[in-house]
Amino acid sequence: MLRPKKMKRARVIVLKASVESLIKDLHEAGLVDITKTKYGGLEEGRPLASFDDISGQLLRLRSILTLMEPHVDMKKLPQPEAMEGQKALAEMKKLDVEERLRSLTQEATALSEQVRELESKALVIDRVLHFGSVDFSRLGTRKLGYRVGEITPVAKVKEELERIGDTSVVSKSGSNIILVLYDRKDEAAVDSALADAGFNQIEIPEGTTTPFETINKLNAENEAKKTRLEAVKKDLAAISRVHINRIRSLIRSLDIEAQRAEVTSRFASSKYAYVVEGWIVADEYGKLGSIVEKYGSDAMLEDAKFGHEVMPPTVLDNPKVAAPFEFITSSYSLPNYFELDPSMAYFLGLPILYAMIVGDVLYGVMSLLIAMWLMKKFEKSYIMSNVSKLWFYSAFPTMLFGIIFDEWGGMSHYHLLEWLGAWLGTELVHGPLYSGFHRMENILTLVAITALIGFVHLGIGFALGAINEWHHSKKHAMAKIAWIGVEAGGLLALLGGIGLISQVFMPAGLAVVVLSVIALGMTEGVVGVIELPGLLGNILSYTRIAAIGVAGIVIAELVNQALKPMPSQGLLAIIFIPLFIGLHALNCFIAMFESLIQGGRLNIVEFKSKFMHGGGVEFNPFSLHSTKEVK
Repeated sequence: MLRPKKMKRARVIVLKASVESLIKDLHEAGLVDITKTKYGGLEEGRPLASFDDISGQLLRLRSILTLMEPHVDMKKLPQPEAMEGQKALAEMKKLDVEERLRSLTQEATALSEQVRELESKALVIDRVLHFGSVDFSRLGTRKLGYRVGEITPVAKVKEELERIGDTSVVSKSGSNIILVLYDRKDEAAVDSALADAGFNQIEIPEGTTTPFETINKLNAENEAKKTRLEAVKKDLAAISRVHINRIRSLIRSLDIEAQRAEVTSRFASSKYAYVVEGWIVADEYGKLGSIVEKYGSDAMLEDAKFGHEVMPPTVLDNPKVAAPFEFITSSYSLPNYFELDPSMAYFLGLPILYAMIVGDVLYGVMSLLIAMWLMKKFEKSYIMSNVSKLWFYSAFPTMLFGIIFDEWGGMSHYHLLEWLGAWLGTELVHGPLYSGFHRMENILTLVAITALIGFVHLGIGFALGAINEWHHSKKHAMAKIAWIGVEAGGLLALLGGIGLISQVFMPAGLAVVVLSVIALGMTEGVVGVIELPGLLGNILSYTRIAAIGVAGIVIAELVNQALKPMPSQGLLAIIFIPLFIGLHALNCFIAMFESLIQGGRLNIVEFKSKFMHGGGVEFNPFSLHSTKEVK
């Protein structure tokens, strides 16, 4: 539980005649994280001969699936079932929809483009419909030229144009689109005048006769194209619905076969045999032995020993209740195989730091309810589900610290009961039931307590670091112990110096600090000594628990002072109630978010760095479950 699961490095030597069957068994069992195998005197393995063919077929199938996807609601399709590899390859030979599917898709693409083109032409003709009887096919001759376009104002430009040679302008009242007819010898003058007037030319589509005749022709042709396009789409949808599950099943099947054919590239190879190496959870080693035994003399299993120079993958081993804290460990660098797993330390530390920041009974209840709602809403979200569980677990110690701090929605228990009594019309209590540790009144003490928590928390981190390093490097383990000495000696000297304990402890504490610093210099060199001020910064980081907690109290008290509804306020109290509850809920959510961030930072940055290097590699067994799901 405090360490990752114990791993073994398995080595299997198998004859080539049996390798495909063994690969299939290993894939289905999903036990071994197969690594690149190097074995003295052997060559690197290559994919099986079938790999190229399977890869080509997969490429073909995926292109077919891409053509089908737009015509089917993929979300409603069940996850495809895989079939045996040879059967899948045989099914591929019977596949007869590809040509028809591609032909219809190409036709649909062409029709869509034609529809867009016709609609674009129709928009142009719509703009010149008021020239309904003008046959544009007859306007452009050797002597006669024309321009159609938009211009403002029409009247003034019309006068200027008609002064140029035999130029005439056709326009319609209320429209700023004009038709200019001119002698080609005057073309330069006409174009110059139009340009000066800001003329915006409209290009008449090729083949246009009269606008009325052309628009009718375009609309009729467009409707025919659309009708055919709809028919093609229906054919595509019908083919896709019938065959898509078969295609997806083939993809799933051949994807599995491709993985099996490719994995031999990780093996070491001789003329007659392969050598396979990989990592397996120690508890599962017997299952692998049972698989290999089936092959008799064709395969042999060895337990390949390893030392600290080899890094096995990491498999975290925590109870189910610690899953949200394991999520933090996985998200911020896995511990390597030889390190302690910080998940259980987070399980104990993070909720306590969170609770000390929020520290309010009613806010604890609200955070519990908000967390339960979020857990249900984001049940399928890996990140939000785990974050919500972190809030859920942290709500319980929050209520406990709320009782210790005597904070109930920014009020003491006495003031809360007094307020409720005012609404009930009776006196619920005659005085405080107990005296809590009020943070606002004891802020300096609170800062000291949070710094002391930092001492203890970091000391635990150094102790875990010494345990981590003991079997790997005694020198580094002693350095961690020296850091504990710096902490302990410094604390003794400080407490003795300010008179909280006998002053006799002050020189003793300073002596421990000096000896510890010397030990640091001997084990970590100058770098260790230079990092001493950083330790003080780490400890002072924990005082943010006091600062952020008090900021939340101030906001809660301001809400109470401004908006706390009282019976004497009459109708105004009814208006205040939703504002009062809403602002407290908002303050609670901000506190939840901030406390999770700050509590997480103290655990992940300050605490974890004292004992964990990280860099663990996730265990990734060769398994059917690791095969990519088909959309």
